[in-house]
Amino acid sequence: MNRQNEHGKHWWLGVADLMGHGLYHGSDKLERVHLSIAEESFRVLDRIPVTRPWSRSVREVHHGVSRLSYRAIGLAASGLVRLGDERFRKGHEGTD
Repeated sequence: MNRQNEHGKHWWLGVADLMGHGLYHGSDKLERVHLSIAEESFRVLDRIPVTRPWSRSVREVHHGVSRLSYRAIGLAASGLVRLGDERFRKGHEGTD
């Protein structure tokens, strides 16, 4: 492989790595913000006698689905980072 192709490949692996890390950390932070904002609404619903009986179960379902969604994105992003790392290492085997 010539140098220009090698440089382009490394550039794209770097872009994938940056995006993977950004998605991973971004999904973690977004999950925390989302759940804290939702928690405010659920606290209000918990104070209203008519909505109190079901607000706790709805909170559990909401938080569970939200965590599952954000963590699935984080897992996919960490997989992207690992794949990029492995491809980068594979390209540098024997070049020391």
